[in-house]
Amino acid sequence: MRSPVTLHGNLCRLELMRPDHIDGLLFAAVADRSTYDFTYVPRDHDAVVRYVALATSDFAAGVAVPFTTIAIDPLTGEERIVGTSRLRELEYWRAGVWPPRHGHVNPDGRPDAAEIGSTWLHPSAQRTGINTEAKLMMLTYAFETWDVHRVSLKTDVRNTRSRAAISALGAQFEGIKRAHFPAADGGVRDSALFSIVRAEWPTAKANLEARLQRYLDRATTAALEPTLEPAPAVMTVEPHLVEPLPLDTTIETAPVAPVVQAPAIPAA
Repeated sequence: MRSPVTLHGNLCRLELMRPDHIDGLLFAAVADRSTYDFTYVPRDHDAVVRYVALATSDFAAGVAVPFTTIAIDPLTGEERIVGTSRLRELEYWRAGVWPPRHGHVNPDGRPDAAEIGSTWLHPSAQRTGINTEAKLMMLTYAFETWDVHRVSLKTDVRNTRSRAAISALGAQFEGIKRAHFPAADGGVRDSALFSIVRAEWPTAKANLEARLQRYLDRATTAALEPTLEPAPAVMTVEPHLVEPLPLDTTIETAPVAPVVQAPAIPAA
């Protein structure tokens, strides 16, 4: 049995996927599916159970290291499961078998190449720095602990958002693999292929660290800002925009009642 791997960050922690994550993964998978069009994400409890069981089996076979992504609130420290990612398609070039086959690993147990995939995050965790930190931790582990030659990434060719995110990691676009495998929304998809090789890793790492620092700086600034009630808006009017009221020289006066002379009192 391979040793469990946990990767620790500031915004998230990646734990080896296990059965006690099922309830948290189920909530992240079904609470809001608005961004899962091109990615396979389990739809119900039974599907999540199968998903975790297969991931556990792949880890035991040495073909993947599946992670549960746990978000850490930088202000409160609160933790919650928000999705998954994994190092998969592990290739062992020194196992004495060619082409590489499942069940045959290198003598030291370290793969020579890997792929990052099966990544999905609840929409509330997207564009928060969590994915950037998770990718940085997985790439660092692959290149600096395993000493791999290459890390690959791929996505549905139609998924422009995912393609942009992969490019932002510093991965190089390699091309389109046509009719690659079944699409998450039905049919057969073409896949856009990307990779980072060992020589490119230092530059990619520096870029990811800089991006992550910007997210952390924003979180620190937000923590220091006082929570004050917004001041009421004050409207100012430029004097030259004020139209003077017309001067009315007619003065209205109340009507004057006529003076009536009292009758004279006759002399006695």
